Amino acid sequence: MLLGILSGRAPAQTSLAVDIQGPGQAKMNLVQARPFADGGQMTPADKLQDLINKDLQFLPFLQLVPPSNIPGQIGGATADQIDFKPFSMGKIDVLVTSKWTPGGNLGNVELRAFEVYSQKVIVGKGYDSVTDAQLPDIADRFCMELMAALTGQGGFFNSQIAFVKPSSGKGTDIWTVRPTGRGLTRITHYNELGMAESPAWSFDGRSIAFTLIGSRSHYLGVWSGGGKPQVYTLPSTNVVSPRFLPNGQIAVSVRMHGKADIYLLNANHQPGRVLAGGPGINVSPSFDASGSLMAFVNDQAGNPNIYLQNVSGGSPRRITPSGYNTNPSLSPDGKLIAYTKQLGGAQKVFVHDMTTGQDTQVTSGGGSDENPSFSPDGYFIVFSSTRSGQKKLYVTTRHGTPPIMIPTGDGTAQMPCWGPLPK
Repeated sequence: MLLGILSGRAPAQTSLAVDIQGPGQAKMNLVQARPFADGGQMTPADKLQDLINKDLQFLPFLQLVPPSNIPGQIGGATADQIDFKPFSMGKIDVLVTSKWTPGGNLGNVELRAFEVYSQKVIVGKGYDSVTDAQLPDIADRFCMELMAALTGQGGFFNSQIAFVKPSSGKGTDIWTVRPTGRGLTRITHYNELGMAESPAWSFDGRSIAFTLIGSRSHYLGVWSGGGKPQVYTLPSTNVVSPRFLPNGQIAVSVRMHGKADIYLLNANHQPGRVLAGGPGINVSPSFDASGSLMAFVNDQAGNPNIYLQNVSGGSPRRITPSGYNTNPSLSPDGKLIAYTKQLGGAQKVFVHDMTTGQDTQVTSGGGSDENPSFSPDGYFIVFSSTRSGQKKLYVTTRHGTPPIMIPTGDGTAQMPCWGPLPK
């Protein structure tokens, strides 16, 4: 398969732009014209168009308009063949075209996204000798390029999420998946031997730390790609919520001296410096991309609440003023904290803005929502929810857009952690 920029030139600058970090976005109207195929309509063309539409549904700033809403027929796939007037009259901002030509396997395809107002190409990609198995990846790559052109951030489509699923026995295992549901992979195989929980990615994306619950104790597990994870025994029967710092060190809540505190592990994966101690239990650390800030949970006020402090030391600052609050996730830039708040008999995801001090509820509806985790761009949030009956993974945004379920196969899915962008 050949991946290249069409016409040998870079895509044009577009006047369309979306600030995904802003308080909200106006909808852009996007339509995919019917695939244009030399020699007639092709089934692979319809399949690729459907895959692209499903990908674009994850981008809440795009309103997908059915082609039937636009009168007239498109003549081809390039600017000189297209009558843009019907699309302009239909208030379409972005037009996506695909052109298939004969070639090896299914054929060759050209994908373009046009800014309707200027009639210029935003994204243009060509793929030769396409196979059926490559269609999902082609859709993901094209949508990644389109999102990057519109927002400056396109890593959503090739990022990965670690999460927990039941094993074939009585245990649980760590799995990974892309947010579109593709690339579903099981990375631990404990079955009857234990329960792997609370996965956490390293900032370089090469490792996942997790808690391994055995029959008599908790252990620290570290998977570093391929093969079996390393398992470390700590001087405690309770090893909870391990999290990586950007420098590769691991922080974990360990019950020692009668209560749980957050420790920074040394090179031998043993408790070293205390990061969060003092009154009450201290659990669930989360770090920003600089490694200077840590959010965590402490219950010294009676109920669990979210606190923030400098990793270098100093007094923690309480973030949530009241209620029952858990599962903090710091955004990579350290400006937001997503967390779970108990409302009545259910839990919902909130986002705290450190600049304004405001808290925003970003999930609602039936079921309980928990374990939020920010994406690398700080825009999307993955969380687990029982809104469909059993726990599944969902994606929303920092602005609280309608959640979309991530396909993860049969069984429950919970405790998600969003990994960094691939290097």
